Amino acid sequence: MHDLATLKRLNQPPEEGLAVSFLTAVFTKTGVAAGYPGGVAGFRDDQLCAREDRHLIAIVSMSGGELQERLDAISAKGLDLAQCCAIADMFAGPFEGCTGIEFFTTGDSPFQPGWRARAAPGGIGMRR
Repeated sequence: MHDLATLKRLNQPPEEGLAVSFLTAVFTKTGVAAGYPGGVAGFRDDQLCAREDRHLIAIVSMSGGELQERLDAISAKGLDLAQCCAIADMFAGPFEGCTGIEFFTTGDSPFQPGWRARAAPGGIGMRR
C-alpha cells in the first residue's frame, strides 16, 4: 500500500515527465530492474530522494562532484550506466544521453527553460 503522495507520483501522466533540477541523472526503470541489486525497490532504498514516474527514476545533485560520487556508487553495485542513465542540467539541458530517455523543454526563456525527461522507447531524444 502506498501513501497518497507516492500514488500521485506513480500515476503522473507520462507526457508530463520528470522535472530536471540542478544536475539530474535519469534512469530507465527497466535498466535498473535488470542491473541493480534489488531492482527498482533496492534503488529506491539506496537513493532515498529519488523521483519517479511509471518508466523513469531520477536522482538530483547540486554539484557535479556529488553527482559523480553517487553515480560511481551506483555503478559499483553493478548497474551499467551507459545502458540506462542520462544526465541533464536544469539550464543547459541534456549532456549525456541514453536510449529510451527524451529531454524536452516546457519554457521559452534561457533562464527558465523548464527541462523535463520522459520515456522515449526506441531512441534518444531532445526537443525544444
